Amino acid sequence: MIIPLINAVFIYRSKGESMTIFDPTAPGATELLQKLDDFVATSPYGVMMQSPAWAKVKSNWDSDYIYRTNEGGEITAVLSIISVKQPDGTVFMYAPRGPVCDIYDVDLVQDLLTEAETVVKNRGGFLLRLDPEAAYDSTLVEQYRSRGYTVRSKEISDPKAFSNPRMNMILDLTGKTEEDVLSGFSSRFRGKIRKSYKSGLTTRRFGVKDEEFRAQMDSFFNLTKIMAERQGISHRPESYFLTLMEAFSNTQLLMTFDETGEALSGCILVSYNRKCFYIYAASSNEKRNLYPAVQTNFEGIKYALEMGNTEYDMGGVFEISAENGLYRFKKEICGEEGLLELLGEIDVVFDTEAYAKHVH
Repeated sequence: MIIPLINAVFIYRSKGESMTIFDPTAPGATELLQKLDDFVATSPYGVMMQSPAWAKVKSNWDSDYIYRTNEGGEITAVLSIISVKQPDGTVFMYAPRGPVCDIYDVDLVQDLLTEAETVVKNRGGFLLRLDPEAAYDSTLVEQYRSRGYTVRSKEISDPKAFSNPRMNMILDLTGKTEEDVLSGFSSRFRGKIRKSYKSGLTTRRFGVKDEEFRAQMDSFFNLTKIMAERQGISHRPESYFLTLMEAFSNTQLLMTFDETGEALSGCILVSYNRKCFYIYAASSNEKRNLYPAVQTNFEGIKYALEMGNTEYDMGGVFEISAENGLYRFKKEICGEEGLLELLGEIDVVFDTEAYAKHVH
């Protein structure tokens, strides 16, 4: 077996056919990765974190892809895996929000995971984790457990013990117009939207090719530092946000300003497949009574509608409580019906000792 160089890319056709190991610059690798990305971008099960573009964002992780084709050679399922060596030398392998197929087709998923064993052995991984974007279903959980997989789900009391939040807030935009969305908000929230505009706040969009983009990204990063200090949390470096925006084509930086041009709020939106993902956001400590973050999101929803997205995904929440400010804010936009409790994590364990050490 070939021992891969760092950042080598493994691409396997499932069921043992045409298994190949590519250097990222090898002939054919770019074309195949594009085909995989095209499939993920259009599949009803496709999400941005299963796209090869996500591996560009996670530039310090290795990336591997397993895929299946039908008799006509068309791709029918993809499992995108990223992996990283941890300080103690163990390798964590992760298929974020994967696989790209029907998670209820347990036989298919098991086939993909069986093929993934070759990838894990090449990388030296102690664990391969999947956390599909599928609603919680106790029957489905038991189906995977009956196949010998470790499923971490609602029995885990610590909501922050998952690689990605298990509770997501999503606004359904299917068949809706801007007027439909507005009418779905509470009168109180509509009042906040109106006040933001009457107070002279304006929101602009910036793409990576826009002349002002870098300056506005600096402003966004400054807001990120302010927000992180206010909330007592860590934050990503500015280079991470830049890489994210360069990796995905339909990505916008939204910034909301007061009448003097001072940046008060901002967010990064990625339009991919059916979703507009409100993936990172930040706000100032100033003029919060004018609701700049509300306007930022309403303009984000308008962008999602323009892009034909059917979901405005505001990401995870850790606490479903009226006392939790993040949940309250996202609930105002997505409504109670916008809360999606996900299945959880399907762990394929290869080293029980390392697993016991790292996973609690």
